Amino acid sequence: MLRNLKLIFIHGVSAQNSNYSAGLFELILRIARQRLLAQGHTAAAITQMLDATVSHEVLWVNFTTDLTNRYLQLAYPTTPLFWGKLTKPLDPLMIQIMEYIKDKGDKGSGVENILAGVDDQFRRIFSYKDIGADPAPHEGHNAIIVAHSLGSVIAFDYLMGFRKDHALPHTVKLPSFITMGSPIPLFITAMGHPDSDLTLPPNVGRWVNIHSPRDGIGRPLQPFFRNIPIADHLVRTKFTPIAAHSAYWRNAATAHIIADQVLDALDG
Repeated sequence: MLRNLKLIFIHGVSAQNSNYSAGLFELILRIARQRLLAQGHTAAAITQMLDATVSHEVLWVNFTTDLTNRYLQLAYPTTPLFWGKLTKPLDPLMIQIMEYIKDKGDKGSGVENILAGVDDQFRRIFSYKDIGADPAPHEGHNAIIVAHSLGSVIAFDYLMGFRKDHALPHTVKLPSFITMGSPIPLFITAMGHPDSDLTLPPNVGRWVNIHSPRDGIGRPLQPFFRNIPIADHLVRTKFTPIAAHSAYWRNAATAHIIADQVLDALDG
């Protein structure tokens, strides 16, 4: 049984601050505790098991803040009227997506600010300098990544190692890679690979994808990957496409799916 499991959250588009995943993490632990109680585990044993699960967050949106703020100053110099109030929240999302595409494709300069910044944060998490209350540092290379929206694209690029200078080391073991509301099929199709022959790296156990039927951005993933058995889970979040896309962070069905993966990893 693992005595150390990092649950690493990567947010999607929009402005995100620290603790954006705190509510989902607490819900995951609550569900896991209920399941372990139902299985007959003692309260002390459950506490010991779940104390082994430590939450970390990756923030990347700060790399797009200056560009986004300058755009909004130019596009909305005054308080927007009715239609502007609808479009203004969407503009930063599109900027972040296009900035990442530009950043990812700029091979000549070697800048890759977003992916490099994500890599720096992962290196800090696995350096044992930022492990917080991790009870067993020597087991600190076991993790589950939970990535939402554009964050899932960034995580996908990172763990697949498309940029060798900014790639997840194979010494890190991922029992599960979990995506929520993921637009990865849109990105790989735009790159010319709607039918992907990729396989999972040897350090990744399984890929679990969570999507909502009304999500305007998230997609099922299995049809696009011939050689990866992806477990697509359908959950119902909100009614409108944008609300449905952001509601995974507060969705009980999503937390149940992630709790399953956490308990499987701890048992492993």
